[in-house]
Amino acid sequence: MSKNGKQVAENTRGKTAGRATATLRGIPASPGIVIGPAFLFGDILGEVETRRIQPSDVNAEIARMDDAVELVKKELTSDAERISSELGDSEAAIFLIHAMILEDVKVLGAIHDKIRTDLVNAESAVAAEMKRMSSVFMESDDSYLRDRSYDITDIGKRVIERMLGVWAHCPLTHPMVVVANELRASDTVSMDKGRVLGFVTEHGGREAHAAILSRALGVPAVVGVPSITGLVISGDMIIVDGNTGEIFVNPSRELLERYSTEQEKEAVAWAALTPFVEKSTRMSDGVRVKLMANISSVEEARDAAGVNVDGVGLFRTEMLFMAEGIGITENEQYEVYRAVAEIMGDRPVTIRTLDIGGDKFVGPENPFHEHNPHLGYRSIRISLDNLEFFEKQMRAILRAGLHGNVRILWPMISCVDELRAAKSCLEGAKRTLVESGVAFREDVPVGAMIEIPSAVMVADRLAAESDFMSIGTNDLVQYTLAVDRGNVQIDHLYRPHDPAVLALIRRTVDAGLAANVPVAVCGEMAGTASYVSLLLGLGVREISVATSRVLRVRRSVCETDSSEARGLAERVISAATVAEAGEILGIQSPGDR
Repeated sequence: MSKNGKQVAENTRGKTAGRATATLRGIPASPGIVIGPAFLFGDILGEVETRRIQPSDVNAEIARMDDAVELVKKELTSDAERISSELGDSEAAIFLIHAMILEDVKVLGAIHDKIRTDLVNAESAVAAEMKRMSSVFMESDDSYLRDRSYDITDIGKRVIERMLGVWAHCPLTHPMVVVANELRASDTVSMDKGRVLGFVTEHGGREAHAAILSRALGVPAVVGVPSITGLVISGDMIIVDGNTGEIFVNPSRELLERYSTEQEKEAVAWAALTPFVEKSTRMSDGVRVKLMANISSVEEARDAAGVNVDGVGLFRTEMLFMAEGIGITENEQYEVYRAVAEIMGDRPVTIRTLDIGGDKFVGPENPFHEHNPHLGYRSIRISLDNLEFFEKQMRAILRAGLHGNVRILWPMISCVDELRAAKSCLEGAKRTLVESGVAFREDVPVGAMIEIPSAVMVADRLAAESDFMSIGTNDLVQYTLAVDRGNVQIDHLYRPHDPAVLALIRRTVDAGLAANVPVAVCGEMAGTASYVSLLLGLGVREISVATSRVLRVRRSVCETDSSEARGLAERVISAATVAEAGEILGIQSPGDR
């Protein structure tokens, strides 16, 4: 066993002694092997400790609960005002509904009675009553009432957190493997990324948020693991094999020895990539390829610069908003964008405007609550409905343009009308800066993100009005194949090598070539080794990937001959079925990617 494996075993042996070994299998979402203690990230309503109290403590417990309720009501009112000013009254309505629940005397009275009658602590009483109410609502035939069950649990969670003096977060005290039922972007934004050893989730597919984050961090992940949250407790020793999808809970000494050896082999393989740090990204026959990084923070920009990228192909600004809140000021945004621009110098920094909705939202509550959020109110649609908010972000980007080579990328463009509307808003942002006497860069390049089939069908027209385009394969695959990329039940249908998807990528690349407009690919497909030659064969010459994948992708590019890549692409795109395309690429199943 390696030194690290022995240390981890010693640290957790006391907590896991006597616990049965369990072997589970899920979907491998991010490669690598990790051995470490588990942290069960769960629903606080199910984790509250029930404590018996003395009759003399009843009034104090009720007062503690009432104080927490008042604090949450004030927060909800403040949240509603902020969301209303930024996104509109309809989006703020959910916070007002939550406040109304906390003003219901029957609800509060039931919790008070439980504290008095059962002589239990306030947190336990709140959790029990909120779970009871949620269950009643969930069993209703009325869809509106069923939706309200989520409001009930959200409110209970928030009140309990205030009583405990914590907010929803993942308090990793040391390096641990995060185990959860499901993880959204808002769940992970406050995690100490330096302490995340890996991810395991019960639900979600290979392109769910936890999977994408794990690949960005370069840590192993397995998703879609049945019953994992019911088998693991925090502190359990766990082995995560992101290569095969195997999970071992409280493994035997033999398993620990075996996987410690595998970890050592991986460390050797990673060391073999060191020569590619300074190597130019060129195909074996000399064709130059721009290799850029997908980032979410200034720290990630520094990491990307350390592996000699050609720039930032995608700066996901929604993570900045999730970390700082939707009330983040123009100056605060400017300072972040400026820092990234200065790190990259003359290299391009592509800043995507706020891409929220779907599985990404700002704050502890989802203000949208849509039945089908991926086809609903998200991304550019939200921005164009909230011009003050939209222009504030673009002003910050324009100002940062004085310190580097920044570009603006608009997400989820579906037609030329939306592109023109976004450009009009950009002109409005420029006028405001001129009127305020604030310096900015006038000629910041602008681009459309191609992730909807309708955008592909008018890619020639979008190219005519853009300085560049960027293909987001995560959503393009999802929308083309009608496959929710976070749904484990249909994860096997999420296949980027489907000939239909490849035809759309080629059409977009050809439109860019005809208009002399560069086209990049910034989705997860670009960071998958078995797809690199395929994309190059389709004519892609700009690729943007997670920093943890830069060296592997650079090696793949350097090992690819352009003419052979074109031949490969022709064979794959001409395949009659997805299975045939997979055979040509050597992909036997989704897990082999």
